[in-house]
Amino acid sequence: MGWRVRGVPWGATTLELDTIYNKVTQFKRDREQKRRQAPLVRLWDGDWNLRGRLTGEYSGEFEFLLNDTGAGHVEIPADHHLAQWVFKYWERDKDNVFITVDSAGARWSGMLDACTVEKNDDGYLVCTLKFLHDFEQIKNILVWANPFTPSVVQFPRSFVLAGPSVYCLKTALFLNLKRLQGNLWSLPDDPLSFAGWKQGLNYKEWPILVKPQSLSGDGSQWTVINSRFKTWFDMAESTLGDGQLYVECRRWLPGDPQPWAGADLYRAGQLIIDIKDKSGVWDLTSTGGNLFSGLLRTIIQIADDLIDETRVHTGRADNAPEYTVANYLGTNPKQPWAVYRTDDKVNTAESTEFTWQPATVSQVVVGGKSMPGVNEGISAAVQLMFNTLSTYLFLPSLGGPVDTLLRPIYEDTIMAFMNIKSTKRTTSLGWSHYRERFQDGGDQAWTLSAILALRNGFWETRERTSHSMKVGDGAPYLIGDQGEGHLFLGDRVGGQIPGSKEGTVVVDQVSSLKLSWDADTPHEWEITVGDPNAIDDPLNHALGKIKDAFAAIHDLGVV
Repeated sequence: MGWRVRGVPWGATTLELDTIYNKVTQFKRDREQKRRQAPLVRLWDGDWNLRGRLTGEYSGEFEFLLNDTGAGHVEIPADHHLAQWVFKYWERDKDNVFITVDSAGARWSGMLDACTVEKNDDGYLVCTLKFLHDFEQIKNILVWANPFTPSVVQFPRSFVLAGPSVYCLKTALFLNLKRLQGNLWSLPDDPLSFAGWKQGLNYKEWPILVKPQSLSGDGSQWTVINSRFKTWFDMAESTLGDGQLYVECRRWLPGDPQPWAGADLYRAGQLIIDIKDKSGVWDLTSTGGNLFSGLLRTIIQIADDLIDETRVHTGRADNAPEYTVANYLGTNPKQPWAVYRTDDKVNTAESTEFTWQPATVSQVVVGGKSMPGVNEGISAAVQLMFNTLSTYLFLPSLGGPVDTLLRPIYEDTIMAFMNIKSTKRTTSLGWSHYRERFQDGGDQAWTLSAILALRNGFWETRERTSHSMKVGDGAPYLIGDQGEGHLFLGDRVGGQIPGSKEGTVVVDQVSSLKLSWDADTPHEWEITVGDPNAIDDPLNHALGKIKDAFAAIHDLGVV
């Protein structure tokens, strides 16, 4: 009876098995060779005309940050023709300089932030080019209260949109790009050019585009966004963190596949903005487990006191269907399969650190001002009482003067503070423990802000676990984008707690990727895995959404 190999029927011949083995070996060899290819570094002018491919550099380092602006720099000889072109800014037609760095399917692109020429200790002239990632572009776009009207007429008072997070964020960005590129209320960049006036009608000429998103196909968490001339990033930051969304900023260049069907782009350097949901929130995501039983699905339950919470295991996470495909590259967020080990026999993490801290206080106090209506009610009662009394005594109205005298005495004394004690925490901490703390941020008691402050107080003093790792590319998982790696920015990976004999694993989100190389060291990736428990409290997010909704209504002038 022959061996059983996936894709080969029972009774396969030795020749067939040898053929399969050779194909697998060749595939691994090709993949390893591709992984070791040096990054492709290119410089572009302000109009995205290619100025040249950069080679012969001393060193380079470019960092991908999750939903933030990463920095990058490259050091080249000062007599390099591209260095001469960059630092002789007075000879260039356009001031801006852009860079693209391609490696393992990932593309880092950004704009020149500074150019420095110096003589090093060895007496060589070195030109250092410093860049900021293109995420900085969307940090400089405002979300107007009404992007369809001029600035002198902004009605309604605030831009408010509710719905799936990805769709809402993309819509807000697109409408304000349309405002900017459509030249609705401002002159085009070149008023004397007819092409500049009609640019707003042709999205293929826009420097920044938003990848289209279907409302019905958006499975991200629901949110309420609200902006009154905030930057798009400031408006979107909490929603992005809440839903574990990943903003992809990728420049389109000739030779690349079209970013979506029917795009038909033709102009080099267009920045395509896409928002990807890597949370697996609707599928129950894996947050931990061990090497022997596998990763477990978990959910968080909030107790009736709105303070205590427990993480409930809902069973073992089944393998995602993608993982049954041979040579599959990628990660399914609901069941991340890449796990870095730290035990003696198998060590795939270069360095790892796991920290545990016990909880502190068992009670939190907030407040300082009476809840809305209390002071006003007391004032009304005092005035009514003394106005009525003055009427019977045939005296002038005494309500106002008496209320003025008594206000410093009664103001903010009734329902001005509130506290909650965590019985679960008191039981788990033991007989002797820290008792209480006063939490800022909930100045007015018995309001939504006070409840949020209470939650923040318990969240800041909670039991803490943090897990950070640094691993290398191809050890054993490949780092890359566009289907050329097992994991990339924002993906969730597992890490074994060092020293755990049970093989306990925690699952964190990739928060930073750094691509670096120099003249003596080939390019390599450095990955930093963050702690998902370090993000804001889940209930705080839920209540925060309600608070944002009320803030939106307030900005609209309704209340």
